[in-house]
Amino acid sequence: MFDTLPFIALGVHEVLSLYFVWYAVNGFFQHSNVNVRLGWLNYVVSGPELHRWHHSMLKEESNHNYGNHLIVWDVVFGSRYLPADREVGMLGLMNRRYSDGFVAQMTAPFTPGLDKAIV
Repeated sequence: MFDTLPFIALGVHEVLSLYFVWYAVNGFFQHSNVNVRLGWLNYVVSGPELHRWHHSMLKEESNHNYGNHLIVWDVVFGSRYLPADREVGMLGLMNRRYSDGFVAQMTAPFTPGLDKAIV
């Protein structure tokens, strides 16, 4: 909602529509299982090669690459992570019984350690 509020306030609905199309396409691209090497673009764009590390089961790896479309802020704040000497290992949550109910997922960020609990 906060992403779209400025567009709605300005009445720019066409831009909002394009934004959501880009958001969806980029989300599918980031989460696709394709072996894409973006080279120097990994300092600008958050593609699958970078974003995969964000989903690592290891906290020291997954605590990086927060950029949704661009990785620029991760570069600026030092949270960009792309080791040249290895590939990412296991992906996903350590807690394999993570709730799929709406209310439980909305309250999950307020449950310390839920995402990293080995179950």
